[in-house]
Parts: sequence; C-alpha cells; structure tokens
Amino acid sequence: MSMKLGFYDSGLGGLSVLKSFLYKYDAKYSCVYYGDTANAPYGDKSKEELKSFIKEIMDYMHEADVDLVISACNTTSALLDELDLDDYFFQVLSLYEVMEKYFKESDEAKKYRKGKKLALLATTSSINSEKYKKWGVDIFPLACPKIVPLMEAGKLEEAKAEWKNCLSQVPSDIKDIIVGCTHYSFLYDKEDKKYNFIDPAELSVDFFDKSMYADGILSFDFKKSVEGELDIDIYFTAGDDDYKNMASSLIT
Repeated sequence: MSMKLGFYDSGLGGLSVLKSFLYKYDAKYSCVYYGDTANAPYGDKSKEELKSFIKEIMDYMHEADVDLVISACNTTSALLDELDLDDYFFQVLSLYEVMEKYFKESDEAKKYRKGKKLALLATTSSINSEKYKKWGVDIFPLACPKIVPLMEAGKLEEAKAEWKNCLSQVPSDIKDIIVGCTHYSFLYDKEDKKYNFIDPAELSVDFFDKSMYADGILSFDFKKSVEGELDIDIYFTAGDDDYKNMASSLIT
C-alpha cells in the first residue's frame, strides 16, 4: 500500500516543505499540494477565519483521499490543537508539533534548553499566538508582516530585501534564527555563516521518519525506488499562469 501525502499552506511557502520531502525521498508516491492563494496572506487573519480555512482544506484533503496531511503553514499549525479533526481518516503533522519536539527532545537542541537564546521570525498571527512559549526555550519573537504579501505578489527580490531588514532587527548577540514561516525558507542564505538557521521545512522530514519507523504513528509501506518517479498534484485556489510558473521555479 503506497502512501498519499497532502501538503497545504496559504500560498507558495509550503512548497518549501514539499521540496524538502521530494529532495530526501526518491520514492514513487503521490503528493497533493493545496495553496490557499484566494485567502492569502494568513498572517493578518483572525483566529476564526483561519479555522474556517483549515476546515475547507481538510475537506479537500478528505476528498483527495490522502493518508497524511503535513501542515506546511506555521500560522495555522498553531491552531490545529484547537480543532476537532477526529472525523477525518488521516493523520495531521503540525510544524508546531515538529518544533516543540525538536526543542524539548533532540540532542541538537540541548544548548537551547540550557539557556542559549534564539530569535523567531514569523507572521504576526504566529507571534501573537504565543504558542512558541510551549517550546521551553528563550525566544526573541519578531513579526515580519511584509514578507508573505511580497512573495505572493511575485516580488521575490523585494521579499529577500525585507527578510534582510528583519534580520537586522534581531539583537546582535543572537545568532540562532528560527525560520518561522515556510515562505521564508526560500529567502535565507544557507551559506550565511553569521547565523544558524533552524528551518521547520527541513526538520519536518526527520520528524516524519521518526513518526513512521520509531513511534509507529503510521503503518504504511513507503519504500524508496531507484526510478524516483513522483506523482504530484498542485492546486492553488487563485493565481494566474505567472504565479504558477513562479511556484514551479521555487520547487525545482
């Protein structure tokens, strides 16, 4: 039995999570991506609006008959534990769950549990939720409300400039940065030695591994294949051909 994975975000950002999965697994399996561009950006939406968007997305995933949904959206991930998802026959993997487990349990995060401070750059909604306080580490939160609208408008260079502007607002003694929105995963320089970037888009792949093989949350046959064939269905609720071409360039 092959696994069918569902990914969702407000728009382009979650493609960074999907890309991380595709990069690691050369398996033949099916992926569904839902980008809710009609309602983007999510960062300035009310909690009730966001919950209604999640319900629509979960209904879509139900119709798509997926086995696992990866919430590739930090903003809505913070709300998943407030929703009743028991009526759906799939598991939901939350980026907030990934981050909480990383900081509380991983060997790599011991230095943060011992008091080393980090900065969290995220949307206004994610920062205001204060869910990051459950991670048990000392965090400097910084809302970056301009980045997602710029990216969704196709202004990638302006978005990169705004990312650098946000980084400049981080206290100089903090060098560890949590990439708190999946849109930002396309913007930071992985070769930048000044900072250590902690990206949930990459951590989610490791968490997925442990969920299947160590924790026994899932019990599907998910084997790698030499051919590396992929079946991907990417759907946006709004967007013209230019937008779709930009999405294609980000994921390849």
